[in-house]
Amino acid sequence: MKRFCVIMSLLLAGCASAMMAQSQSVLDRYKTVVFEDGISLEEAKLIAQRELIREGEVAVYDLANPRVDAKAADLPRSREYWFVFFDEREAGSIKYIFMAAIHKKTGDVKFSQGYAEEKRWILEAALLR
Repeated sequence: MKRFCVIMSLLLAGCASAMMAQSQSVLDRYKTVVFEDGISLEEAKLIAQRELIREGEVAVYDLANPRVDAKAADLPRSREYWFVFFDEREAGSIKYIFMAAIHKKTGDVKFSQGYAEEKRWILEAALLR
């Protein structure tokens, strides 16, 4: 049992260390985002990754693999935003993602939080504000 506890603590320490290194890498690359010329897809991903870190959700969502929501065309003002999301590290009974809506011209974050398709109205309301 003692051996198991030692192995588990080393494993957890390694995972935490890897997440901290990933987070620091994102924060370092975030400094390269140029807001004055509009926001490219790659810049939007960095902004979304930074939001995930700011919200303290790195342990829950997959920071290293931001993806773009291609099904957002029917959302209000969808042409003005990049919709970047992160899957959960472990699937629960309800599929949650972390969604960030990044304005394409300014880089402003209009929405960033845990999100499930069943709660789409929350994202829609945020975009209409």
